[in-house]
Amino acid sequence: MKRLRRMLAVTVAAGGLSAALLVSAAGPASADYGRGAVYQIELSMNSSGPQGGGVWLWITLNSSYTGDYAGSDCGHGGAGTASDKGDVTWHYDGTNVVIEGVELNALPVSVFPTFIPPPYHTTITVPRAYGHYTGNDHAYLTLPSFLPVGGFSQLQVAP
Repeated sequence: MKRLRRMLAVTVAAGGLSAALLVSAAGPASADYGRGAVYQIELSMNSSGPQGGGVWLWITLNSSYTGDYAGSDCGHGGAGTASDKGDVTWHYDGTNVVIEGVELNALPVSVFPTFIPPPYHTTITVPRAYGHYTGNDHAYLTLPSFLPVGGFSQLQVAP
């Protein structure tokens, strides 16, 4: 009988511990990069055709006017997809946030007679106000002027 009580007590304790772990794991999720994060920027740019490509980035901007980014890009010219990540700096320009330091590692730009080998350095300019925005493929990141506008961008500016 003592043995049965002991097994019952262990089973009840294990069940209680399992329930406590489940409740703590189901707490609120947080995607915050830390106390200094002012903006989280998610950018998706897609452009079809043989000179097109795509860029997908997540950028966090800190109150110290620094930040970091991670994502990927690809060019339709055969280079494939590459990982992009690194550190950035940023500043306000009127109603916009200007982000510098992003390098795209698979977006070689080749339109005869010009060729820009990777990495391609781009400046990203987004609205200062939080929200969801759409635009063409040249709307939020600098691309060479000889590339035609022909794609679209989706942008989220979040706290």
